[in-house]
Amino acid sequence: MFGGFFNRMYYGDPRKPDLKKEDLKGNRFKLFTTVLSVRFWQLIQLNLLNSIFWIPAVLLLHAQAIMLVQENAQEGLAVFDITFFILLIPCLLLAGPATAAASYVIRNWARDEHAWVWSDFKDAWKENWKQSLVIMLLNGIAIMLFNVNIRFYDGQYIISGNFLFVYLKYLMYVIMLIYAMMNIFMFPMLVTYRLKLKDILRNSFILTMVKLPFTFIVFVFAAAWVILSLMYLASLPFFVVGLSIPALVVLSYVNWIFDKYINSRISEGTEAEAAEDPAET
Repeated sequence: MFGGFFNRMYYGDPRKPDLKKEDLKGNRFKLFTTVLSVRFWQLIQLNLLNSIFWIPAVLLLHAQAIMLVQENAQEGLAVFDITFFILLIPCLLLAGPATAAASYVIRNWARDEHAWVWSDFKDAWKENWKQSLVIMLLNGIAIMLFNVNIRFYDGQYIISGNFLFVYLKYLMYVIMLIYAMMNIFMFPMLVTYRLKLKDILRNSFILTMVKLPFTFIVFVFAAAWVILSLMYLASLPFFVVGLSIPALVVLSYVNWIFDKYINSRISEGTEAEAAEDPAET
């Protein structure tokens, strides 16, 4: 009786065929909605798998939130203690390879390509765990440094009254936002191309700035989705759809950017090489 239901959960809905490759470029939104409907149950499965590795970070965030509420009630002022950021770094490291693996699976789905939830997740984990750890380490250090600098400029302004520190504080906010948006491209680039870490960071910055308004919109949507999923029902929505749904939006957008600015150049280079040496083709 429930066989069809569980088959759709595992394999997708056969009544909703995939888009043809020649239709992909002109129908990005149609591709997104098709993938969302066909892969919905698989997105939940992948979210459950990926979110396991985010449990320490979620617990740490909840503990810090409780402390902030108590400090705010007692003193009228709440700040993030440096200990929180030190503890956050290993939590992010644990989630790094899982984020890369989930990015690989969803990237394939967003390109209308096949990927298994468990086996491809595991293979992508093994393939990309080293660089993903370094990226998450940089993220953790960056979050801590941004917090330290912002608090420093705030303190200096209170002491000296010099508005230069106010400008520096808001400049730090801008840099922090740009770096956060770069993460939209980091993990997809990691699992798509064979690049050194410095090239991943440089290309992520370039793509962020080239399409800044669109990247900002996608980032705000993804960040709001994740934050809201963490705030309600003891973060239960986060473990069900808090990661995979915004990731599908992000990867659909990133695939478009890659096709426009990277893949087209790779294709042109391949065609040029074939034209120069037709004997090899």
